Amino acid sequence: MGWVDVARGVYFRKRWRGFITLSRLLGRRPEETIRASAKTGLVLDLSPFSYIDSVVLREGYYEFEVLDAILDNLGSNPVFWDIGANLGLHGLSVKKMRPEVEVVCFDPSPGVIGKLWTHRQLNSLDVQVICTALSDRTGFSSLHVASEGNPGMSTIEPWSGGQYAGQVLIGTVRGDDLVAQKLVTAPTVIKIDVEGHEASVLRGLQSVLARSCKVVIFEDSPDAKTESKTLLTDLGFQFRSLHRLEATAHALSNILAYRQD
Repeated sequence: MGWVDVARGVYFRKRWRGFITLSRLLGRRPEETIRASAKTGLVLDLSPFSYIDSVVLREGYYEFEVLDAILDNLGSNPVFWDIGANLGLHGLSVKKMRPEVEVVCFDPSPGVIGKLWTHRQLNSLDVQVICTALSDRTGFSSLHVASEGNPGMSTIEPWSGGQYAGQVLIGTVRGDDLVAQKLVTAPTVIKIDVEGHEASVLRGLQSVLARSCKVVIFEDSPDAKTESKTLLTDLGFQFRSLHRLEATAHALSNILAYRQD
């Protein structure tokens, strides 16, 4: 990392006024990224004007409780699927901290897939990147691409309060089909954060969930009965909520689903 990135990173974390002015004085435009290290040691190109990136710049990570839950439940011969990988924070951190883990990152969004690949190469980490959406059917769907500020909000399931820049046609595939065709290894641990499409992802993973996967970490409403929780309950999973470790609280919770066979 160069001294300009270090200076901008410190200035941003201190929340001092005049960040944009400083950036201009240093010859940087506001849309340019800052190269910084997460607390896991990952080197990332982060935008201070993008929500998740800004949390990582300020606090060193985003949803560290999710990473803790993943690492605590990998067990032996682990295969981790990061579904809705975004910039690659969780998937790449798992690979960096536990090199023996086979990691597969899924994300269909044109706004983040290039960033994910850049971070994979920047950290020299051998993870498989699949730029399609997991769902309950193989075919095509419209992805509503989030406006600038939080590209991770892009979704197949748009909500009324969301702001979207437009739509792109993306491919969808059932996770069970990928495993059956031996295109990827069946996971033992899964993280799902796909902005409201979680239940569809789970419906497309019924065989995997019944046979190989013992832990699912997913974002969901705190309500006791949701479609995702019902699907997992029918497969013998139990639940507990994960306590957020950064200032990222909102209406949804991160849930750990686990099965004790």
